[in-house]
Amino acid sequence: MRYKKKWYKKVLLFLFFAAALIWTLVPVYIVISNSFRRTLDMKIMPPKLLFTPILSHYEKILTLDNFAKYFRNSAVIAVSVTALTILLGTLAAYGMKLFKSRLGQHLSNVLLLGKMVPAITILIPLFMMMNRLKLTGTFAAPILAHSCMSLPFVTWLMASFIRDIPTELLESASVMGCSRMKAFWLIIVPLLKPAVASATILVMQTSWNELVFSLQLTNLKTYPLTVGVARYVGAVSVDWGKCSAAAAITMVPIIIVGFAMQKYLVGGMTAGAVKG
Repeated sequence: MRYKKKWYKKVLLFLFFAAALIWTLVPVYIVISNSFRRTLDMKIMPPKLLFTPILSHYEKILTLDNFAKYFRNSAVIAVSVTALTILLGTLAAYGMKLFKSRLGQHLSNVLLLGKMVPAITILIPLFMMMNRLKLTGTFAAPILAHSCMSLPFVTWLMASFIRDIPTELLESASVMGCSRMKAFWLIIVPLLKPAVASATILVMQTSWNELVFSLQLTNLKTYPLTVGVARYVGAVSVDWGKCSAAAAITMVPIIIVGFAMQKYLVGGMTAGAVKG
């Protein structure tokens, strides 16, 4: 009887994960396959599984459009936002660890409220501030905007990891003559590999895919990929070939970052503890 129940649970679990996998991969397959189809073939219903692939959509966006510049702009913005928020968020979380009070213990949860504010509600005042500082149209504007939206979450995430680090480690480092900043770099940072990996994936994905702030705070010289792809959507028609090709290329960096960071999500804490 127990064997039948276990078998039944395994089948349901398999069906659940299979459905989740199909739900995730089918849209990706549609985008990638459409990037290799002719425009007329995309309109055939049901779509053909076997077709003659073409590269004309990729050639158009890479040669005729400013796609390479959009890609470079997105890379500059996303990498800068990720580095800035992780550095500031980790230092802020470390300060909360050293702040011996109830306020310091619960401050990270209060900061998380900043992540719950809809981005559209602060777009107009943020645009006015950036325009007054003459930062609109520069890389600084989207970098600061994205950092402000991601910093509360990164601080909360780092604080939850640093809170579990034994205080005795910091006290022993102080006895051995380490300053607080030296203890931060030698003890805290190696133990935060899984937190840094998680923050890197989430922050870079958010900044890479962000459109609202980028659309208002950038110009032709600093447009990121999201704005560049949105320009293929016209008032009357949509260039599905270029959209699909651009979306397929846009996926690649985030997928690479995810695979590069996944090994630290599980093994980072153990490796850092042994090293420390």
